Amino acid sequence: GIYKTELLQQGINGMWFLNRGDEGVIYHKYFDPIPIKTIALVLTAIECCVDEWLQGIKEDIKFTSASYGAVYNHHLRSLQHFDEHTAPYKLLSKIHTNLHDTARYVGLLLH
Repeated sequence: GIYKTELLQQGINGMWFLNRGDEGVIYHKYFDPIPIKTIALVLTAIECCVDEWLQGIKEDIKFTSASYGAVYNHHLRSLQHFDEHTAPYKLLSKIHTNLHDTARYVGLLLH
């Protein structure tokens, strides 16, 4: 599905659930389920990485609110729009929960 990319899961795993001292492990209640703003942030970071390789050669691009704030807001609105249009199926809620549960499980496997 549109928000079930492995890159999204890997970004969440690596940033917040990789080690015992990571925020997703320590502050579990804030990541269960993964907040919509967190998903939008990871999607924005992925887009920045793609932009860095746009010319076929890696170009360092600063990941700042000035350069990627509009991109973040676009992803956030898209997620909210997706949630509104799939509300009867609760798809985004399932994605939030699955992203969290998978990240916690992967984190447990690593330790």
